Amino acid sequence: MSFLAALLALAISSAPGWRELRWFAACAACGGSYVLANAFVTLDVPFQLVRMGSHLSIFFGGLHGIAWYVYATSGRGQPPMSRLYRGITTGGALVSLGALVPGLYLRTEPVEREIAWLGLRVRDAAPTSLGAFAFTYFCGSLAVIFADYVMRWVRREPSAGAHVVALGSLLVAGTHDALVSAGVLKNVYLLQIAMLVVVVSVGGALTSRFVVSARALEASARKLAQAHEELVKHERLAALGQLAATIAHEVRNPLAVVFNAVAGLRRAPQDSADHDALLGIVQEEAERLRDMVSDLLEFARPRAPVLAPAKLEALVGGAVEAALRASGAKDEDVAMDVDGEVPPFVCDEQLVRQAIINLVSNALQADERRGPVRVTVADRGAAVTIRVADDGRGVPQELRDRIFTPFFSTRPTGTGLGLAVVQRSAETHGGEIAVTTTPGGGATFELRLPRRAT
Repeated sequence: MSFLAALLALAISSAPGWRELRWFAACAACGGSYVLANAFVTLDVPFQLVRMGSHLSIFFGGLHGIAWYVYATSGRGQPPMSRLYRGITTGGALVSLGALVPGLYLRTEPVEREIAWLGLRVRDAAPTSLGAFAFTYFCGSLAVIFADYVMRWVRREPSAGAHVVALGSLLVAGTHDALVSAGVLKNVYLLQIAMLVVVVSVGGALTSRFVVSARALEASARKLAQAHEELVKHERLAALGQLAATIAHEVRNPLAVVFNAVAGLRRAPQDSADHDALLGIVQEEAERLRDMVSDLLEFARPRAPVLAPAKLEALVGGAVEAALRASGAKDEDVAMDVDGEVPPFVCDEQLVRQAIINLVSNALQADERRGPVRVTVADRGAAVTIRVADDGRGVPQELRDRIFTPFFSTRPTGTGLGLAVVQRSAETHGGEIAVTTTPGGGATFELRLPRRAT
């Protein structure tokens, strides 16, 4: 049971606020080792094994006391180990190591004791003068730490009472066993029972503390969930307000141009050059409004991905053609390169297609672009990467954290939603989108999408 308590305490010690339990785990482990070593005195085995077990029991008993001191001073809010405690633990370590020296603490001849009321015959090794000193030292050190926990119990510290019971039982049993070993009393050793009392009392207190902590954590989680819901509501209202302001600003300008063009059409002769120019302006602004509404709808209608195997080369090629048509660019404005044969890729074809269209359209409209936009598709085994690179002005370093923010745009006619849609598509697939500088100047956007089972 002591070893089981040690494993449980060690596992719980990894949780925040429970770090000191690793030292209680050491207490329990040393206590369990003491019980195992001391069991030889009741077994029908050669006396050499009995004496060896007695030496080991003294050794582990000393380590048990040292672990109690470290455990008592490692809890949250406890002061660091005092000079007195450091002296006691250092002395305890030296006394414990002395138990490993044959003949130092125990005599070489066996002593047999008959416990009539239990019908047991116990063989043990009588202690030397140094052995009696070691027993006295260990009992004295237990008395000091017991007095410490009594004072904590008086101050009403949590779980101090359970520790008083545990250390009190150890102190009483240790004193009793020292008298039994010296031949003053004829009885069985009681420290094994005291170790059980330690596990039950301290384990019960820790369990109670764990339950209280779990309930407090559950209450905090409920409060956090409520706060999160409120925050989401505020963020939605803020996003709605920002969306309304953006729509009002972006729609007002092209509408003003359309109204002015319509007024000019009423005055201009139908077959004149001004009439054709004004019609072109109306069409251009109407297309701008259409694109704006499309971006807004695409961003405002998130949906669960519809996953299915797709041929990535064909998917990217179709998206590039759509971007060329929408931008009015020529075929030679985009150079596409597929790195080897890409196996079928499981994805939401519509989401990935829209993401590539947005990336290619942005690259085609890059300021100071000189050469073609380069689209590269590569299969990396666990993921596929789609790079869209241009040789334009590039994205300034200070803006790279903002370009994926909804409604942020560096172009006067942009809605700031294109790259936000790309990022959401990447996250929906469990991937990511990153921007770097193209060698020689420009911007490179890399869309990384993890592979799924076909």
